[in-house]
Amino acid sequence: MTKKKWLWLTGSVLVIALLVGAVFGIKYYREAQEVPVKLVAMGDSLTEGVGDEDKNGGYVGIIPDELEEESNVPSVKTSNYGVSGNKITQLEKRLKTNKTFQQDVKNANVITITIGGNDVMAILQSRLLDVDVADFTKANKNFQQELENLLTDIRSYNKNAAVFLMGIYNPYTTYFSDIKEFDEVIANWNKASEKTVQKYDNVYFVPIAKVLENRDKSNKDKPNPLLSDDYFHPNYQGYEKISTELDKAIVKQLNEGNIPK
Repeated sequence: MTKKKWLWLTGSVLVIALLVGAVFGIKYYREAQEVPVKLVAMGDSLTEGVGDEDKNGGYVGIIPDELEEESNVPSVKTSNYGVSGNKITQLEKRLKTNKTFQQDVKNANVITITIGGNDVMAILQSRLLDVDVADFTKANKNFQQELENLLTDIRSYNKNAAVFLMGIYNPYTTYFSDIKEFDEVIANWNKASEKTVQKYDNVYFVPIAKVLENRDKSNKDKPNPLLSDDYFHPNYQGYEKISTELDKAIVKQLNEGNIPK
């Protein structure tokens, strides 16, 4: 074999080796970047999906399709521990006593929470919509302490999962828009919750009030089109709005490397 042919053959082999290495390297890199999502949803009726006329499980039924649009999310598995009517102490009790719930939390890399709406509504209903912001101050403080207890419990089962707490919203913006005090109550509650989650690593607050509350003057004294027939829970379209906000929050942390495999 001539020297020229030898060099040509050697060069060809090297080029093929480099191409094969590049293909496998790209494949390995993509696989390394992929994060299968194991999502545990906990909370109240918003997690259970009450009001979803499609009976699709609310945002928990919608979020897998949205997340799987991401190139680095090959699969999404969800477990739903939402119970209608739950206040935060009831959610805490379920987590402390339900072994299956605990095991799913241990195995999760994403945990979502909706809680607080029933804690607020219990006070509001007892006042028959006669809202005094001072009535909610102590309740808000107690809720934040319970929220710390809940997050501490979650971390005792799972130290690394990304946790997303969704805020609460005012469902009465079309029928009782003149009750400005209730807007203040909701805002204060959400601000306090956002401050509480900031005490914990890899725990995030997801506001949903702006996407669910309808303040269009033309809808005054009319149903909020994003709420179900009970005028309180989101309908399917409302849950899509919630899911979009949650999806953005999860994807942000996924791209920043804060969601473990």
